[in-house]
Amino acid sequence: MNTLMKRVVAIPLIGLALGGVVLAAVSQQSEQKIKSGVVVGVVPVGGLTVPEAQKKVRLWWESQKLEALSLVIKNQTLKKTFTPSQLGLVVDDVASIAQCPTEGMIGQWLGDEPTKFNFKFKSIPTDFAPIKKAITETYGDPGPAKVKFEGGKIVRIPEKPRYGLDEAAFRAASEAAVVDDKVVEVPIKEEPKRITDEVLAQITDVVTEYSTRFSSGNRPRSSNIRLASSKIDGVLLMPGETFSYNGTVGRRTLKAGFKEAGVYINGRHDQGVGGGICQVSTTLYNAALFANLKIPVRRNHTFPVPYVPLGRDATVDYDTQDLKIVNSLSTPIVLNAEYQPGKLIFRILGKKDPSITVKMTAGPSRSWDRGSRTEYDSSVPAGSTRVIDRGGRGHSITTYRHVYKDGKKISTEPQGQSYYPGAPTIIGRGPSRPAVRRSAPRRSSSSSSSSSTTTTAPAAPATGGGESTPPPVGDGDSL
Repeated sequence: MNTLMKRVVAIPLIGLALGGVVLAAVSQQSEQKIKSGVVVGVVPVGGLTVPEAQKKVRLWWESQKLEALSLVIKNQTLKKTFTPSQLGLVVDDVASIAQCPTEGMIGQWLGDEPTKFNFKFKSIPTDFAPIKKAITETYGDPGPAKVKFEGGKIVRIPEKPRYGLDEAAFRAASEAAVVDDKVVEVPIKEEPKRITDEVLAQITDVVTEYSTRFSSGNRPRSSNIRLASSKIDGVLLMPGETFSYNGTVGRRTLKAGFKEAGVYINGRHDQGVGGGICQVSTTLYNAALFANLKIPVRRNHTFPVPYVPLGRDATVDYDTQDLKIVNSLSTPIVLNAEYQPGKLIFRILGKKDPSITVKMTAGPSRSWDRGSRTEYDSSVPAGSTRVIDRGGRGHSITTYRHVYKDGKKISTEPQGQSYYPGAPTIIGRGPSRPAVRRSAPRRSSSSSSSSSTTTTAPAAPATGGGESTPPPVGDGDSL
């Protein structure tokens, strides 16, 4: 047999030999016995083969996995008990035995090796909702930091922390309890406060205050003002954070508690849910102006409002128009709202810089008459007319914010041009008086002619640089 043939025959023989060695090693390992005196958890496995030891651990677990474990939270034992399985525990018999020293040729342990080993557990994803609920019931619900203005003083209420379950530590404590006294001391962790006590302590002054008045006799409108302002009261803004009126007050619906009151819709006076809330946004807007806060989003009404100077109003509509205010100061602020019958007050609470003062001025303004328009209205008696909507004059004005430090002006910032398109007075005319003629059919009132007189408003200024534009069709400006 030549050399090549010998090599060909030798290769498979070597492979068979190696395979035999591996099989022998595996067989020998499975027959290896655990060293005498070894205990896993509470299960003695010394002198057993690896498969026998694994089986013994499994049998022990079958007898234990439904045993009740008592949970203790803040020295109070919960009425409900839990099994290890309910806590997501499963003993890993293979891993538990793999750590044990064995006797024999392969895997021989030398020296003084330990004889006591803990169980190895498999972690199964588990919903600890009942335990987390018990923690909340024991420690109470968390509460945000609050700042109030009561009796002429600022009252600070620290944040009540949220307590949660330390899941990693809880699993370890549960594993220990299985082989110990069946009692688990539930480990609790305190979540970091969003507003620390140190931050809260920086709110010490009334930075600015602004108030407007309204008729307390208009109960639906007053109710809306009270509800909207209550939703804003207490909002805390860290430096750089943005307040959204719509995001805070929410959609104005009857279900949310808002009532029908006067609004502007499509340039006409009307009734709508939430009428009056624009007085809330306007009052807050003016408080923010005098606090020297950044106001990136604001728009004026269709018509001027009577409770603030021209150019200093801020309309809101949930779907189309928001009021946004940025805390551009270096310290936290709180928006404080106080409702009184006939009066609304907004305060900006924070750290006041006594060297800073703010003044508001208005630039040149324009005004124009929108005239009147006559429309057919079936609700008006025949041959009569009646004012259906009083309309209003149009206006245009630019406002400026001046900031002074120690009496010296350091900045002048335009707040945009407020353009109020106004609307013509709408005069409703009833049907024409029918002529008394027996021989001819009665002429339909819809065929009667109509006349109107109107004055065209100047074109709206080009937008940009924070200028306001006329409200879109369907906008519900509240009065």
